[in-house]
Amino acid sequence: MAEGLDELRPMTLAPKAKVLDPQSLLTARELLDAALAVMRRPGERTAIEFAADADLGYATSLAVLDLVKSHTDAPKVPPPRKTTPAP
Repeated sequence: MAEGLDELRPMTLAPKAKVLDPQSLLTARELLDAALAVMRRPGERTAIEFAADADLGYATSLAVLDLVKSHTDAPKVPPPRKTTPAP
């Protein structure tokens, strides 16, 4: 899960769309840093702690995506995928 959060960092540093609120991107980066610090803490984990880390990672990814999409000029709905129709 932490690797997935790492993949979100570039969109908070250099989004492809015009930035409307730079502070929101800073908030997204701080949120990533805080969640990753918890998820990468040293030591053994119980099953409950693994589940809590997964919940934290999922919630963080949703929050970061929301902050980036809400505070940049990015399209709210991604363009349709270009697929070849089935025969």
